[in-house]
Amino acid sequence: MSFLFVFGFWAIISSVCAQTWTACDPLNTTTCQPDPALGTTASWNFSTNSLLDNTIWNITNGAIDYTDQAAQFTIHNKLDSPTVQSTFYIFFGTVETHVQAAPGQGVVSSVVLQSDDLDEIDWEWIGSQGTVQSNYYSKGNITYGRAQFHQVAGANKGFHNYTTHWTPEKLEWWIDGALARTVAYADADNGSSYPQTPMTVRLGIWPGGDPSEPQGTREWAGGEINYSDAPFNMYVSQVRVHDFHTGKEYTYGDRSGTWQSINVVTGNSTVATHMNDKSQTIGEKWAALPQSAKAGVYAGAAGALGLLLVIMVFCCIKQRRDGRKEQSIHEAKLHQERTEMMHMQAEWRKRGYTQFDKA
Repeated sequence: MSFLFVFGFWAIISSVCAQTWTACDPLNTTTCQPDPALGTTASWNFSTNSLLDNTIWNITNGAIDYTDQAAQFTIHNKLDSPTVQSTFYIFFGTVETHVQAAPGQGVVSSVVLQSDDLDEIDWEWIGSQGTVQSNYYSKGNITYGRAQFHQVAGANKGFHNYTTHWTPEKLEWWIDGALARTVAYADADNGSSYPQTPMTVRLGIWPGGDPSEPQGTREWAGGEINYSDAPFNMYVSQVRVHDFHTGKEYTYGDRSGTWQSINVVTGNSTVATHMNDKSQTIGEKWAALPQSAKAGVYAGAAGALGLLLVIMVFCCIKQRRDGRKEQSIHEAKLHQERTEMMHMQAEWRKRGYTQFDKA
């Protein structure tokens, strides 16, 4: 057995062991709860001004920090592995993530789609390498040979767009708008090894090079991690998810694990309803408006401003006219009072001083 095969086998084992787990496998029991569907298209911008909504994103391990641009997943100490998982599932769809991978030997950043029966679609970055790894599994099968590596310049120095496009016919990995890989349903052991059941979205970082990990895991992760170089930071600035179905939830019709066996329960998605009910700031509402609507608002505002100016000019003219009229009345009254006073003074001079009668 060649070293390359052993290394590759351990790489697969390492990745799967670190990433895969399920609370209830519907292929082993009929008591699993339905999978709540996203049932729509949604986008999330992660930053200090837009924290993770725990109704939609569940922090399954560690803690998440925030910067002005992104959610920050950090390894500070031994075995830190902060991870978040969506509370919703998608049944085929598109998942777009804007990620800056963490640098560092033994550090693994990841974006994973995974189902309850351990179907899986992966993006994984080894911190000491300039590549991203694409991979997929079906029903937890860790058969070696499915991973491919893709060069990404500056993967840990800036954000790149990593998109998964998943349909019943094919699975695609896209990097910055360019197609990097395609796996057809028929090419995955005629579909038996093809991921095809409802999946959650998982984001996280973990120390694959920790000394407690098996040698094969450490080698796959690029070598043993040096915690004195911490912190190791992975950043996710934006996630956009399009669920290709519009139901309330998904259930398994049998234990075959095929996409044809999945039932799409009609109704309103709990997550979609929550997002629609969530109050938006004025800025968010404005950003969501189409350009035509914004143009209408600008035109309406300009018209309203013009009307306001006309009203102000009219009021000023009217006020000046009313003021002149009041001034004329006041001056006429004052002239009359002065005339009367002059007559009275003339009478006083003619008749002399006269004492007022006492009350």
